[in-house]
Order: sequence, then structure tokens, then C-alpha cells
Amino acid sequence: MSADHPTRPGNAHGQGFGVGRLFGGLGGDFRFAGRMLTKNKGFAATALTTLALCIGANTAIFSMLYALVLEPLPFREPAKIVEVYNSFPKAGLDNLPSNVVQYLDFKENAPAFENLALWRGGESTLGDAGAVTRLNYAAATAEIFDVLAVQPLLGRFFSTENHVPAADKVLVLTHSFWRTQFQADPTVLGRTLVLSGDTYEIIGVAPPRFEAFDAQVKFVTPLSWPPDQVTQMARYGVNPRLYGRLTDTATMGAAFSQVAALEQKVYDEGSPGLRDFLDRTGHVIAVATVHSQRVAPVKASLYLLQGGVLFVLLIGCVNVANLMLARSNARQGELAIRVALGASRGMIARQLLVEGALLTGIGALIGLGLAWSALGTINHFTAQLLPNALPFGLDSQVLGYTALISVVMALVIGVLPIAHVLGGNLVQTIQSQSRGASTGRGVRAMSSVLVVLQMAFALMLLTGAGLLIRSFAEVTAVSPGFNPQEVVAARVALPREYQQDNRAQRFAQQLTTSLQEIPGVTVGLATATPFLTGMAINTISVRDYVVPPGAPQPGAFHFAASPGYLAALQIPLREGRWFNESDTAESRQVMVVDEDFARRYYPEGSAVGHHVTFGRTPENEEDWPVIIGVVGNVRHNGVEEDSGNPYIYHAVAQGGFGTLSVFLRTARPSAEMVGLLREKVTAIDATLPVYEAGPMTGVISQSFSDRRGIMLLLVSFAGLALVLSAVGIYGVLAYDVSQRTREIGIRGAIGASREQIVALILKQGLWKTGIGLVLGLIGAFSLSRFMTSLLFEVKATDPLAYVMVSVVLLIVGLLASYLPARRAARIDPNTALRVE
Repeated sequence: MSADHPTRPGNAHGQGFGVGRLFGGLGGDFRFAGRMLTKNKGFAATALTTLALCIGANTAIFSMLYALVLEPLPFREPAKIVEVYNSFPKAGLDNLPSNVVQYLDFKENAPAFENLALWRGGESTLGDAGAVTRLNYAAATAEIFDVLAVQPLLGRFFSTENHVPAADKVLVLTHSFWRTQFQADPTVLGRTLVLSGDTYEIIGVAPPRFEAFDAQVKFVTPLSWPPDQVTQMARYGVNPRLYGRLTDTATMGAAFSQVAALEQKVYDEGSPGLRDFLDRTGHVIAVATVHSQRVAPVKASLYLLQGGVLFVLLIGCVNVANLMLARSNARQGELAIRVALGASRGMIARQLLVEGALLTGIGALIGLGLAWSALGTINHFTAQLLPNALPFGLDSQVLGYTALISVVMALVIGVLPIAHVLGGNLVQTIQSQSRGASTGRGVRAMSSVLVVLQMAFALMLLTGAGLLIRSFAEVTAVSPGFNPQEVVAARVALPREYQQDNRAQRFAQQLTTSLQEIPGVTVGLATATPFLTGMAINTISVRDYVVPPGAPQPGAFHFAASPGYLAALQIPLREGRWFNESDTAESRQVMVVDEDFARRYYPEGSAVGHHVTFGRTPENEEDWPVIIGVVGNVRHNGVEEDSGNPYIYHAVAQGGFGTLSVFLRTARPSAEMVGLLREKVTAIDATLPVYEAGPMTGVISQSFSDRRGIMLLLVSFAGLALVLSAVGIYGVLAYDVSQRTREIGIRGAIGASREQIVALILKQGLWKTGIGLVLGLIGAFSLSRFMTSLLFEVKATDPLAYVMVSVVLLIVGLLASYLPARRAARIDPNTALRVE
């Protein structure tokens, strides 16, 4: 026995452990544990791979959960930073922005707020002819910097004096944009940038933590408005977000009470038409923390992923505990000899704990490496899930979480072997082994319990994955209402001067004519791209339609389209006609509605020839826009948009717009068409950027990326759980066969056939699987209800998902049981008895 062996006779005679002797003993234990792992390479490789995968996956997902959900925003008193927003529940709109009118009213009359600020995100074109880039920016009121309690890193912030159109041509750079665009040049102040045709002066640089509010933004400009826009009718228009900081003594409840009272005052003093609008939409004002509003769309998904990866951790922990249990049982003779030589039970327990701790520690380090290497992929996924979040890494909180789960795993995988070894009489072990008796029945029973738990955990995780797969299949099976095949889509941004003298309409006509020169191309234009540019809803007035008492306020989504749009996307025309060249700015305004609109407002007849308008009702009959056609329903805002509101189209030539979507139907490669489109746009105006260009099928696929990402992650965890469970069953049965060699040999000697022996072992594996399935189904049925918000057209108790998962797990259990069964059937009775 080596000098650093953990067994020291001097410690077995009641001598106390000093601190030095304790740590000296631990050092010997760790060295001995290291040699044992090196000696048993197969065991070490299996255990370390399991631990590394489980701990690495948990670390990676927790880093995302912590960064996006648990970690507070890095501003002073982040719980005091709130958003005030509007909800119109009767119209199916639960969270809409605010407006200038509410901002001015609340700022003046709601003392619970220390500061209030408006914030509107958008895109702007940077550069001149030949060198234009499309960038995200924000227009905000000056109070936003006080709301976030930040100071300029360089220069100054703009003030409330910049809230008028004549003084709003200044901007503040974000720190990252200052570094990448200007190489952190401190002399950047006073320089100018050309943004969408307007020249802005750089007056300051924001500190790095400012970007935690919105990581997409590259610079901030003053939000301005002409005085004539501040009217009572504009109070329920929704555009910028309204953020505030509560005073030190104010509560969320007090802030809500004050803004609700102001809204009630407007309602009481309003006209009958205003009160009718508010009643029909069910308008309410709401106040919530910015952080809670930000994480609300992703919170359920991330908790689901964290729950799934914790199930993987449990399964992996059970697997390694099973391995340690079998290994400790095989080492009972060795441990008994140590006790006979004077080692105390405490020293034996310490040695087993050290072995588990060393194994877990190495696995944790490898797992951290795996998590670190996966950060790029995770941040890419996070940018799609929550675009305004900053990239994150493995910070101290994440490392602390990894350390905690590693300690817990070390204790779990160490306690079971200790309980087994120290629960028996180690001295009698030598005698029983010398007589050739079979050992390990207690180990086999405990291992069987662990395998049952493994199977139950695996089924619960697989059920969640199965439900998401079924849900994803339902989402992708929904028809978008048009044919995206062989369609190339792109966006073109138009500067502000294009809003004057019908310049935007002339550009649209010129671009259409130029693109039609390309052989074999059908050209369509619109002011929105289906599945990409979300459209806002507007209230509508339908002539000759009486809104039933208590019914919601009529509303619809709307955008402009060109005469070629219908053919380019192959949207079916159900009735009437589509726009043509005769629909101009000088002609009567015309509208095309979808089937949902026609069924809702004209269920007994045709919608063609009737009238509908947005905003105020025209006084003269000839000023009402006329409906000229009905087209098939198109899921412009994505297949999961469920507001129930219809879509209305108007002619591109009859309205202004700031961006234009281009659709080219052609069999030619999309890359080639994008290049040709850029050439055509540049030939007309070299300052116009072409962006978000690519095949329309890619746009639709991208709209499913959040759901697809969550599904693939959970499926990968479920697959890992399935493999670990299969390995667990195989390991337990293989160990069982090795421990029952003599018994199986006797069965063979007295006439048992190979088929009977295979059936015996298979039966043992399948009853473990069966019990695990029953427990797992109970657990899955109880937990799946928490997934309801993530499912589409699939119930949390969907029987198909439960049956499919159960069958898959049963097949895996059968295959994992067959290999040890086949091995048992090959045991030669004479050899087995002779060895015993």
C-alpha cells in the first residue's frame, strides 16, 4: 500500500483529527481518487461525459435565463423604472404604446413620477450616395437619461429645448457605436452625420450601461412634435413608449391610481363619441416595471428550457450515482480489507465523498468549457428571442450556480455508495466472498429504483418536447394565404423629402417600370412585408353598418399595395377587382378588403361597392373610400397573430409612405435578383438603401425561429435524456447479469433455454421501464399545463404526443434490455459454475 493511501492505522484507534492531519488526509484521498479514475478509464470516461454534458447544458441555459430574466437592469433602483402603456382588451390589444398627449398630461399631473420620457425605436439611413447603411436608432425626450439615471461619457445629452422640429438635429452616440464607427475618438463631438437625408450634430456619447436599455440602438435623437399635434383626439394614438421613474416614496400602486384618475377625468369630460370609443375598446391604462414588460414574451420559454435541462441534470445524476453504486459494490472486498487494517468508517466515507467530488469537479470544469464554447450560439439565439438584450457571458452568478449544482451532484453521487457500503458489515463481506456467495442484491434493488426514476424523468421531458414538436408542425402547416415560392422580397427606405409632392408615389412607379424590364419577373410593391414588418391596427368606420350595443370598436390592419402585388404573391381575388393604373392620387380613394372583413360586415351580401374609412367619418358621401374587391385572407402578421381583426389594402398611388417592400416573382436565383434590384434602385437614387433582401420563404422560416429554437433545444435535451436513460437501463441489467452469473448458469444447467433466459432479463428491464412510464405520465400530465402558453392548436394533454413518447421510450427500454439479455443467454453453464 502506497505511502499516500488514505488508510492510516493510527487514525483507527480513536485519535482525533487535527486541522493539519485532516487536510493532509484529504490530500491523500484526492491523490488516491485520481489514481483510481486513471485506472478505471472506461468508468471515468462515461461518468465525466455524463457530468460534463449535464452541467454544461445547465450552465449555458442558466446563463441565458439569468441574463434575460433574473438579472435586474444595470441602473440605479431598477425597480423604480416603469412603463405606462395602454390596453384595449375588447379589440384584442393588450399592450400598446403611449403618445405625446398622455406624456404631457402625466408629466404635469402625476406627482408619483420623478421623471417621464417618451422613447420610439426605428431605423434610419446613415450616409450619402454610394455609401448608405440602415441602422437602428431611437428618438426620445430628454428625460430618458434621467429616468435611467445615466451621465454622458463624453459631451452632453440633449435637453427639452430640442423637442421642437427646428432644434432636433442633434444626437447622442451609444458607446459601442462610438467605438466601432469612430474608433472611440474623443474629438467626435461637433461632427455631423447624414441620417435619412438630414444632417445631425454629435453632441455626446452615452455610457456603456445605457445600451442595456436597448442593445439595438446606435444613437438617440430628440423626439420632436409640432404643437398642432397635441390634441385630445391624439390621446389614444399609439406610437412612442412612455417610461418613467417613480419618486423615492411612490409605489407602483400610487402611480397607477394617479394615471387612472387622469384617464377617468378625460372619459368623464369627453364627448359622447370619445366615451363610446373607449367603451367599445375597453381602454385601460397600466403601469408595470420595464424589466417585467421586457421579459414577459420570453419568460415562459426560458423557464421551460431551464426546467428541461434540470431534468437532464437529474437523469445524469442518477446515471452517475448508479455507476458509483455498482463500482462501490464491486470494491466492497477492498474496503473491507481497509477496515480490517484499522480504517474507520468515517475515513471510508470521506474517501468515497472525495472520489465523487473529484469526479464532479472535473466534469464541472469540462462542462464550463462546453458552456463557454456554446456562448456564441446562445447569444445568436438570444438576439432573435429578445433583440434589445445585450450579449452575455459566464459571470460570477452563473459560475456560482454551476458551483452549487456541482456540490449538490457530488453529494448525491457520493451519499448512495456511502449508505450502501457503510450500511452493511464490511468484515462479513470478506467471509461471504470467500465462500463464493453472490452479492449485490441490495445494490440491484437500489439501482432499479434509480432507473425507474430515470425513465419517469425522461418521459416528462420527452412529453414536453413532443408537445412542442406537435405545436411546431401545426404552426408550419398553416397556410400564409399566398405563395412564397420563387418570390424575392426586399425593403427600400425613403428619406423624409420623399413625402412631399407625391415623390414617393413617383418613385414607386419608376421602380416598377425599371424592374419590369427584367425578363420573366412579376413585380409587386407594398408598404409592408408579410411575416416581417408588423402592422399596427387602426379603428375603422364602416358606412351603413350599425355597431351592435356592447360590441367592440371595429378595427383593421391596413397598408398600401401596387397593381402587381396580387400577382407577385399569388393572392386569390375572390370578388370584384384589384388596383390598376387608373387608381391614382387624383381619383376617388379605393379599398380592397379580405374575406374576414367581408364575412364580418356583409355576411348576407357583397362587400364590393360599400364604403369604409380610417379615422374620422367623412362628411360628404363622395369622400368615402369605396370597396372595389375582396381577396383571400393573408396572415401578414404571422400565423399566430390572433387579434381577429381583418386587413384592408389601399393603393400605393393614393397615399404617402416612408418605406417600400419589393416583391419579385421569378425562377431566377434570389442572389442574382437582389443584385439586379440594387442596381435598379441605385440607378434611380444612389442614397436609397436596399435591406432585408432575400427569398420570401426565408422570411417565413425566420418568423418561426423563436418557436423552432425553443423546440430544438428542448428536443436536444430530451434526446440526451433518452440516451442517458437507455444507458442507465443497460448498465443496471448488465451489472445484474454480471452479479447473477452463477444463478444464470444454474438455470441453464437445469434446462432453461436461451429464449427463457432472454425473456427473464427482458422482463426485468421492461417492468422497470413500465413503472417509469406510469410515473412519468402522471408527472407529465401534471406539469404540461404550465406549457399552455407555448402551444399552438395543441392541448397540453394531447393524447397523440403522450402515446408517441411512451412508445419511443418503451422501444428504447426494450433495446437497452435486449443487449444484457443476449449476453446472459450466452453464458455457458459449465464455465459459470467452474468459475464460481
